[in-house]
Amino acid sequence: MSEASRFRQEVSLRTFLGRLIGASILPVLLLALWLAYDSVRTDRAQQDREAGQLARNIASAIDEHLEIRMRGLNMLAISPLLDDRARWADLYAEAQGFRKSFDSHVILADVGEPMRMLFNTRVPFGDPLPLLPRPKGHAAAPTAVVTLKPAVGDSFIGPVASEPLVAIAVPALREGRPAFILVTTLETRQFQTRLDQFVLPEGWAISLLDGRGDVIAHRAPPGFDPAREMDPAGRFVVSSAVSPWSVTLEIPRRLQRAQTLATGIVLGLGLLAATLAGMLLG
Repeated sequence: MSEASRFRQEVSLRTFLGRLIGASILPVLLLALWLAYDSVRTDRAQQDREAGQLARNIASAIDEHLEIRMRGLNMLAISPLLDDRARWADLYAEAQGFRKSFDSHVILADVGEPMRMLFNTRVPFGDPLPLLPRPKGHAAAPTAVVTLKPAVGDSFIGPVASEPLVAIAVPALREGRPAFILVTTLETRQFQTRLDQFVLPEGWAISLLDGRGDVIAHRAPPGFDPAREMDPAGRFVVSSAVSPWSVTLEIPRRLQRAQTLATGIVLGLGLLAATLAGMLLG
């Protein structure tokens, strides 16, 4: 056999063996690529689950904050002191106890139209009072009168407090009909304090919105611009179970991409190293 023929056989064998090694590694490489893609997708899904669960936990905490005040207000609504106008001063004293316990003022109002305040713990008993304000959107007192159930309203500017408030109303039922309405008002800054107590991952934003979509409380990193930084996939909305409110948690686009990119780079480098090692060893 000539030298040229032997060289051609060696080249053909080398090519065959190279192709054989490549064909052997290809299925493993494809499987590794799929596993890398699935890992990135799983990591993103895990982040979404954590964000959704955090939003639900915050909404549940806000609901509990409201429900506790509903139950306390109902104790005033069923009090026999309410049935005797001569004892309303005593009921006012109990309402002051509610204010000290729950850090929210109490209003007693009639159920006519317009609704008139009968007392308000923000001012001394017997002082003249304005009509009960009726905010745009969801109004707590009229809703409670119609539904005969506790109701939570949208934010408004209090005519006595002169600051943003939200109201919880409980009807005082007598023989199945609303005789009076008990309202407690909470400053929106109380909910801001509540939001500030939750631990959020760096860069995430959280908002508490009323039924109109107006912000009751909001927490976000400096310079956060939802219109510019947000994708719909990064927004998680949970509706309140006891009010028309909702909690919105937002993860900026850059943070979602950064996590996906970081996971992809790590897996990609590992995959590249393993492939090169397999080729060289082969």
